Amino acid sequence: MKRCFIYILFLLCFIPIYANDFEEEIIPQNDWVIRVNAGSAFPNRVGTGESSWYSNLDESSCGFQYGVDLIHYNKCIGYGFTFKHYMHNLPYIENQGLSIDEKTRILYVAPQFSNIDEDFLFKGMVSNIDLGIGYAHYLSDGIINASQNYSAPCSGLGINLNLGLEYKFNVNWGVKISISGEYYHFKDIHKDNEYSVETFDKRSKLNMLMVIPQIGISVHL
Repeated sequence: MKRCFIYILFLLCFIPIYANDFEEEIIPQNDWVIRVNAGSAFPNRVGTGESSWYSNLDESSCGFQYGVDLIHYNKCIGYGFTFKHYMHNLPYIENQGLSIDEKTRILYVAPQFSNIDEDFLFKGMVSNIDLGIGYAHYLSDGIINASQNYSAPCSGLGINLNLGLEYKFNVNWGVKISISGEYYHFKDIHKDNEYSVETFDKRSKLNMLMVIPQIGISVHL
């Protein structure tokens, strides 16, 4: 992942040398854009973290997120939708000789409003700011004490803010780096679940704030 970021940063820094070759080809236009991106997400540094159990999670632990954006631009303003899928197999939670093996998943779908600058630093460089609010689905499942399975699904609210830089190396294709900030709120996580664990306390709600550095590609239709 670090090597990918270094490679793309290299491209973004040194591509201006070749930008003039594309000046006649890359013209700001009204179009549809499909972005596919992926990155490491850090959900345990601020807020409650991602676990449905009260525990001391490692702040440096991270999961994986991938996403797809579909945006239609009219000059510098765009609107569309985003889909994001986060997944993480958490480190074992242990207390008094007992343990929980937990996996978390988050699905997020939301309308997006976007602003772009197609000549941010030089011809072909595109900057974008995206904002959205939408539906989020949370799932915590796993095994308690290596014998008892559990599942705690929950629906909630999500908000995302994305800042990105893209280089369009021709009219239809681009490479990009971005950073996404995402907030998720879930409540009644273990509602109606009958399982109980004496040494572990269930969380009734989550307030998660994740920061996700990403790399991706863009297709301009």
